[in-house]
Amino acid sequence: MTQNKHISRTVRTHCMVSLLVLLGPWTVTQAQELPPEIVQYADMVLHNGQVLPMDRDQPPLTVAQAVALRNGRIMAVGTNDRILPMAGPDTVRVDLGGKTVIPGIVDTHSHPNRYALRHYVDEVTPPYLKSLEERNVMFATLRWETKETVLADFEKFVGGVSPGQWIYTTTQLNRPVIYELTRYDLDKFSPDNPFYAKVGNAWFGLVNTPMLEIMIETYGENLPGILKDEQGVPTGRLFGIASTVVDQDLLPQMPPEIIAPVFTKELEEWVAMGVTTLSTRLRGVEITAHGLMEKRGELPLRIAYSHEMGRWNPSAERELKRLGNLQGHGTDRLWLIGISVGITDGNGPGAGGDSCTTLTKREILPNDLFPEGKCYWDQPSDPTRETVLAASRAGYRIAGTHTFGDKGFLMLLDAYAAANQESSILDKRFALEHGLMVSPEVVRKSAELGVIWSLQPPLFAGRYAGAVSRVFGEEYAHRWVMPVKSLIDAGARVTYGADTHRDPDRQPMFNLEVLVTRRTHDGRVFGPQEAIDRSSALLMMTRWGADYVLREDILGSLEPGKLADLAVLDKNPLDPDIANEDLSEIKVVATIIDGKVVAGSLN
Repeated sequence: MTQNKHISRTVRTHCMVSLLVLLGPWTVTQAQELPPEIVQYADMVLHNGQVLPMDRDQPPLTVAQAVALRNGRIMAVGTNDRILPMAGPDTVRVDLGGKTVIPGIVDTHSHPNRYALRHYVDEVTPPYLKSLEERNVMFATLRWETKETVLADFEKFVGGVSPGQWIYTTTQLNRPVIYELTRYDLDKFSPDNPFYAKVGNAWFGLVNTPMLEIMIETYGENLPGILKDEQGVPTGRLFGIASTVVDQDLLPQMPPEIIAPVFTKELEEWVAMGVTTLSTRLRGVEITAHGLMEKRGELPLRIAYSHEMGRWNPSAERELKRLGNLQGHGTDRLWLIGISVGITDGNGPGAGGDSCTTLTKREILPNDLFPEGKCYWDQPSDPTRETVLAASRAGYRIAGTHTFGDKGFLMLLDAYAAANQESSILDKRFALEHGLMVSPEVVRKSAELGVIWSLQPPLFAGRYAGAVSRVFGEEYAHRWVMPVKSLIDAGARVTYGADTHRDPDRQPMFNLEVLVTRRTHDGRVFGPQEAIDRSSALLMMTRWGADYVLREDILGSLEPGKLADLAVLDKNPLDPDIANEDLSEIKVVATIIDGKVVAGSLN
């Protein structure tokens, strides 16, 4: 029996060999006629254009003519002659007619979740207020011009509120809420209604005695950020942790079902600008909303988020231990890239003046509420340094944390250095944001620690270069405000983010122009020595940005196997015939995500 089986296999083998010999010339010829990538034809071929694949980490950039897409991935990039044969009967062929293709823009620092709530306030407000009322919270609208206007409006509002109901309101930094009002002023009108005023992003807050009692009962009387008078008695003013726990823990959150639809609308605007991946920081309810959007197929682009659980959270260390390391986990549309912690300072001149800097102000602006500046981490018992260490021990990096002044950067870098002493962070890509007051010491230390930067040209061009010049001195505006070239020359990785909802400021090509011209909105040029070439600016927006979002293996360049995210431009940003001052006129005509046109048109 065994011998017969052996004979049978031998006969089959001889037959197969004979068949291959007979068909050999035909199969070899067919294989030579087809490109090696052909397992199946491309879904789409874009040809007769200028394709900038960003397949090199440094300039000069490669320029190709065509790109083939298949199954949502890049199939191949090359000449027309090489790519066109990859098209089959059902392939979509797009004659670019000289247009330019770049990888989809990676914006590493914007807040579309916040912009959406402002932009679509009329849509979200009615259901939000209803949801608050269903949970026994009433929202008050108050005039914050003076202490008197606040209290007059508050007295009138409290007249229509039932005992025991909570009262909630919001405002921006202003003198009454920071310096003038106390809980005793509010107690006169609301002895039975817990009250909380959220200031900005809950950096500051104001409460009355009933709310203060709830806070102390929940967190203890030693909760950091409960500000006290000279006798050690709480004033009702809150800072940092104390305000944030009321905002994120005690108050009802806006339901995901309300915010998800407007998040989708907001993100669709960014897709139309060629942005295919966006990094932001998110709190828990916002993560839930984005997950809901993805589940419904309503998440227009990719979101890489830093979790706000480390942002002024008195329980951050315990929660990080319980959570485990989920950095990098998620899907191709939504994934976690790090932990955001409590900020070291606020904003610069013209926006409150609460920057943490080693410099002395030469001029105090009328709306400057902090003449000496303010270093938030210097507040008694602020735990943020320890939060940085706890996050690092849990395997996370720090990202998405607002910082303005040079001393604020040094505080963060000192915390990073302490984390590095415990366990190396040199390849973890700990991040710094904005780069608006970057001293040479900050440049050096950030490069030594392998920090990756997210820089925002609109902040440079719109407000802060001129404001730093006026308040701290023109030399610092030239040397310290967004020193992109110095950072690159030092070996630091730099990336791009818009950090604004305004047009044209959030348009990528506007930001390309700012990076190469250093020109502000009022026509002045600050730090011309920090201008970079167009190729480096495009790398900031694409390939280098993919490093920030921890997806350089699948995003940031047009290379075989990577996700097919592309932006099609009407002109080539590298064209020397286009003046630097005209780069902002380049238009995005189409955006492609996962190989599908999701904005604009290729016709």
